[in-house]
Amino acid sequence: MTIYLDNAATSFPKPPHSLERVFEALKKGVGTPGRGRHFTSKKANDAVQDIRKRIANFFGLFDDFRSVFTYSATDALNLAIKGFLRDGDHVIISGMEHNSVLRPLKGLERQGKITLDIAPCDEKGYLKMDEFLRCFKDNTRLVIISHASNVTGAVQPIEQIAAEVHKRDAFLLVDAAQTAGVLPIHMAEQNIDMLVYAGHKGLFGLQGTGGLLIGESVVGIKPWREGGTGFDSKSELQPLNWPEAFEAGTHNVPGILSLNEGLNFIEEAGIEKIAEREMEHLRYLWKKLKSNEYIKLYGPAPDEERVAVLSFTIEGWDTEDIGNILDQNYGISVRTGLHCAPLAHKTIGTYPNGTIRVSPGYFTTQEELKAFLKAIDNITSIKVGWY
Repeated sequence: MTIYLDNAATSFPKPPHSLERVFEALKKGVGTPGRGRHFTSKKANDAVQDIRKRIANFFGLFDDFRSVFTYSATDALNLAIKGFLRDGDHVIISGMEHNSVLRPLKGLERQGKITLDIAPCDEKGYLKMDEFLRCFKDNTRLVIISHASNVTGAVQPIEQIAAEVHKRDAFLLVDAAQTAGVLPIHMAEQNIDMLVYAGHKGLFGLQGTGGLLIGESVVGIKPWREGGTGFDSKSELQPLNWPEAFEAGTHNVPGILSLNEGLNFIEEAGIEKIAEREMEHLRYLWKKLKSNEYIKLYGPAPDEERVAVLSFTIEGWDTEDIGNILDQNYGISVRTGLHCAPLAHKTIGTYPNGTIRVSPGYFTTQEELKAFLKAIDNITSIKVGWY
């Protein structure tokens, strides 16, 4: 039996009965949204639009046509970055950003289209505000910040950052891959211009789901994927209507249906209860691992602003070896290495080997955590390479 402790990558298991409800809907027949006037197509279209409105409301976005479904958070970030930026723009990101942010921007920078500054963060992963403010230029148009780090769990002060960004007539794009469904997010109240979420993490949806929410402050944004939309098919150019302009291709209807079930569960359980349960797990792990003299923990302490993502290293051990031992010998799934976030590991001093990352979820049990800690104790009792 596998003990799954990699919820920062993909949440598992999903809420009880949610997948069964998706399968049941598919068995009854779900067509392609916007493609045809027959019953199954209309049924699919209605479902997608209803869930679109629900997602917009969940994140505090007034206009549902500004809620765009994508195939992942990475897909949404590419749309926001490549659709919003113009030649000559300056962009600021933090030193904790994921490659889903860094790579599209570095590609644009290499092409000479934009300039880029990376604002430093401290060893816990929090943005150094004074140095961040010094990064602004006259042509700064976009700031991109991960709401919470996928390496240290550090939660950034979004409201404070948004206030500083808007003082300088720039826009704020928030990557909520690690916080959507775990922390309350309200775009209007927090002054977020664009928000990206992953469907398969804290929202308990299927893989292949995500979205971009575009606030009222954002007017000009271009589609970066073009093709069939089921709308204005006679035109040779991508339609201008939102959200159709950004959703070329067949929607991931099963995935979108799963988001609806995820939202059902979050509303029933309560987002605060979900966060508190995950943080209970984090506090327990932190306390036990901290007592082991061979382990070094990274990131904020449990009483600081963070989510339940915990990175650590073991003296004398390669992180990948630890992951393999946990998987093969104990049936425990964790994430090791750089977590697609080399900037973050350079910030906290764990580059290039990375860390062991354990991320419990709402459905993680105390027994599973005890089994994980017992395995770590067994491993650290072996003094590798010591004399």
